[in-house]
Amino acid sequence: MDLNQEIRSFTPIDIDKLSQDNQVSEKIIDSVRAYNKAIEYLRTGSEDIAMIELKRVIAVNPDFYEAVNLLGLCYAYTNQMDKAQELFGKVVKGENNVLKAADYLNYITDGDGGSSRKSSKAARSSAMRIKAPEAANGDAAKKERTVRKKQETYKEEEVRAEYILFKKIGDLLKRPQIALAFNLFGIVCLAAALVFFVLTMKNLEKEKTDNEPSANTVVNENLDKTLEENKKLQGQLDAANLELKSYKLTDQINEISTLYKQEKTAEAVDKLGKIPVTELNDDQKKKYDSVKKDVYQKEASSLYTQGNTLFNSKKYAEAIEKLEKVFILGDNWSFGDKALYVLGKSYVETGDNQKGAEAYQKLIEQYPKSSYVKYAKSRLSSIQ
Repeated sequence: MDLNQEIRSFTPIDIDKLSQDNQVSEKIIDSVRAYNKAIEYLRTGSEDIAMIELKRVIAVNPDFYEAVNLLGLCYAYTNQMDKAQELFGKVVKGENNVLKAADYLNYITDGDGGSSRKSSKAARSSAMRIKAPEAANGDAAKKERTVRKKQETYKEEEVRAEYILFKKIGDLLKRPQIALAFNLFGIVCLAAALVFFVLTMKNLEKEKTDNEPSANTVVNENLDKTLEENKKLQGQLDAANLELKSYKLTDQINEISTLYKQEKTAEAVDKLGKIPVTELNDDQKKKYDSVKKDVYQKEASSLYTQGNTLFNSKKYAEAIEKLEKVFILGDNWSFGDKALYVLGKSYVETGDNQKGAEAYQKLIEQYPKSSYVKYAKSRLSSIQ
């Protein structure tokens, strides 16, 4: 069922023709006028005002079932099904328009959006069953109508009050002063809303600006992070370099130890002199000292032997060179007294008595218990 089409099928009642009937009261005519006005409102799409008019009509004339049906359709059209069902049931229980109201009632209770011929017949049958007992019980029906009229009177007063209220509001709005006041009030509200909106946007923008770091801050933070990372990487690089250097130093010490075992003591001494002792760790220092002691001991002994051989071969200058190196490597050798004695004689043989005397004097002071002391003293006295 198309509710909109059903509503539009209702047509106004001819007031002029109705007025010619002397038996029709002015009250009925007024209700018909209101009914016609409601139809006009419905045709212009003003369902709410039309419903107010129809309520007023029914309040004045409760038995105006055409108006009841139309109001019921309006309720159904606006999804107020309970009210619509109540009105259609009222018509079914009445004497007029029972079949049409039964169709409407069946449409609402079935809830299928339309009525079939079968359901319509069932509704008509139901309506007739309701009507029959009422005909048999006329007195009860009259009492019920009396009670219903009283209820409708209360509703009429309520509808009238509602209608008067809306009418007064409409009349007030038609007055220029009231309309101007409402317009001014609307303008003030709009201005206040705009001011509130602007202030809100400014606050949001300020919060956004405060929360967003400046470009310089971001750059500085990135720079700090980069510097920190570089510092960390530099530290790792330095540690790696130290570790590499440590490996190299250990390798050099091992190489010197190998040269010592190969009796290449001169080369070993040369390499020992190139090692940065202050950069050695504890373990490396221990090994370095041990290797150095062995290498220097062996090289000093070898130099003494070479120097003595050169002295015996009367190669005094070469002997001096070898013997001086003995004491560059150290002073407390077990053969030191012999080396100093030969060194002193070598200097004397080259004509350098002063150097010779220094060698003899050193022998006397450092090796006082040596058997060479008496010979050194004798030679020292002979050249002074």
